[in-house]
Amino acid sequence: MATTFNRTRTQLAQRILGQVIKIGAVTAVTADADTVYEAIDLRLKNMHQLGIFWRKVTTVPTTFSLTSSIASASAGAGDILFPIKVTFTNGDDDDPVEIIGYREYAEIVDKTRIGDPTKVIWRGGTELMFYPVPGADGTAKLLYERIADDTSAGANIDVDVSMLLPLMKLIRYDIADDYGIDEQTQLRWQKEALQAERDIRKLSVQRIDYDTVRVDDFDGRASQDRRDTDYGM
Repeated sequence: MATTFNRTRTQLAQRILGQVIKIGAVTAVTADADTVYEAIDLRLKNMHQLGIFWRKVTTVPTTFSLTSSIASASAGAGDILFPIKVTFTNGDDDDPVEIIGYREYAEIVDKTRIGDPTKVIWRGGTELMFYPVPGADGTAKLLYERIADDTSAGANIDVDVSMLLPLMKLIRYDIADDYGIDEQTQLRWQKEALQAERDIRKLSVQRIDYDTVRVDDFDGRASQDRRDTDYGM
């Protein structure tokens, strides 16, 4: 019995175009395939910015350098969606650094204060601003949610295989205008795309093994105690 399954972007594009332009088993021309590939990449990036549809966190944080008297530092990683955890290496310890927003950073009066960083703001891209400003060269670590990978020829798409079917419905709707699909069909595809987005969110929910629920005394003693109480014993 087979338990593994995957589909490359080429296979997915072929399936989508089969529904859009009814090409059946005929290989899609390059222009049509490129239209689908671009739609897939745009949709993956858009979905990940709208919310966490699937986790993209590397268990090992990226390490980068802090320079003395400079608040800004580059994490080096170009695929940061948002930071999750930042630490400052102080000797042998990794001290936690609080991730703050623009409002909290704006409220800091003396942003040039020197010391061991306790707060950090992500400025987008790879840039992080630390407060207090590091008083000496040092090291920081960043654990972050990653942006979904671009697709590539012959490679699997960067989503869980369980999400491929709803993803196909999203892409089919995304390229409907490119192929002059009639409005009535587009409305149906739009409804199916909205449901597909909800389905992907459901599929991304963490599954856990719940602890066994303990059931109170079913060996007869409780029932006997109730009967004794009812009869005044």
